[in-house]
Amino acid sequence: MIIAATIKMAEAPEHVEELEEQEEQEEQEPQEQEKQQEVKVKKPRAKRVPKAKPPPVVVPTEPPKADADFWRDMLITKREMDRAETRARYANLVILK
Repeated sequence: MIIAATIKMAEAPEHVEELEEQEEQEEQEPQEQEKQQEVKVKKPRAKRVPKAKPPPVVVPTEPPKADADFWRDMLITKREMDRAETRARYANLVILK
């Protein structure tokens, strides 16, 4: 019996190493499969949620008053400039008789 037990103990490390190698391979295979599955399966993208914008701040102001004198002077100046341009344009005109 002692001899048989010694033989079993001598064979045990080989058997343990084989079992450990098998377990490592089995662990690696599912990890590889999980990696492949993770790459193949894509989750649908979440829809965009617009950010909440604060309401615009309205500052009560008086409407601008029209300055009649300013616009009258602008109109007079424009008419004077148009007349001067027209005279300059026709100044070089040659009349043939």
